[in-house]
Amino acid sequence: MRVCSHPTRREIMAGSLAAALATSVAGVPSIAHAAGGDGVHKLALGDLQITILSDGVLNVPTRLLNRDMNSATIEAALGEAGSASGQVQYGVNIVLVRSGSELVLIDAGAGGTWEPTAGKLADRLATAGIDPGTITKVVITHGHPDHLWGLVDEFDDSPRFANAQHIMPAPELDYWRKVSVETLPERTQGVAAGAKRVIATVGERLAAAAPDAEILPGIAFLATPGHTPGHCSVRISGGAHGLIVTADTLFHPHVSFAYPEWQPAADMDGAQAVASRRRLLDMAAADGLQLASYHLPFPGLGRVERRGAAYRWLSARA
Repeated sequence: MRVCSHPTRREIMAGSLAAALATSVAGVPSIAHAAGGDGVHKLALGDLQITILSDGVLNVPTRLLNRDMNSATIEAALGEAGSASGQVQYGVNIVLVRSGSELVLIDAGAGGTWEPTAGKLADRLATAGIDPGTITKVVITHGHPDHLWGLVDEFDDSPRFANAQHIMPAPELDYWRKVSVETLPERTQGVAAGAKRVIATVGERLAAAAPDAEILPGIAFLATPGHTPGHCSVRISGGAHGLIVTADTLFHPHVSFAYPEWQPAADMDGAQAVASRRRLLDMAAADGLQLASYHLPFPGLGRVERRGAAYRWLSARA
């Protein structure tokens, strides 16, 4: 991976596995899991140890699930899966990968200032017995608040992971650095201003990487643009199969699969996001990959199968 990195200028911050259960979906070999009700879920993927940490949930009005569709039609589609009307909850599921001496955090959650039901990452790390100072790399898939703002401690505005190299897809980093807040719609100006603030606070710790860059052997960016200009997922190789950390390519356990062509209001380029979603789902279905989905119900793990022109989510927790 070619990155533009510099040494840090200051250093600020310096569980046991429960009984494993084997989960097998759609005839794919199982992966060992251990889950608790404390927002911490562990699994082994080949030689890698993966921990999924719940940053909490986001409450999203259902009308935002499709920018071009009336509320009644959206509610009817949600009713197919038995969802309540008016509002859906998005999980915020953060993946931590231990690979040898490296401890890699993929996205950093919302921090304590975005929504009161999110921003729980610091507590989850403590529950899992992980000192933020031991994290060696933080990979940011894109610049939205619920992925980026957790990089900064809201109490003293200092970088939360002071000993880690921070890595972001180059097109994404370039966009947020250069975008003029005043030219954006008023509803998104706070998002852009916040991205600029956090990126500036992290400063020289933040490196830019190509959208297909290898972060570590077996861990690489997977370009899935559309939700934002440089949005990336992360593909992790391990065991007989592998895992994709989907970031915001997927957003709902029914809609994202049964209606992959829907364009949520948060997608900056809806058509491109649809193409990225279909490409990721096709890859996962064809290769038997497990998905770690950022916004599906905790821990967001499962697989996908094709259903004609659409797909079906097979939760590992079902």
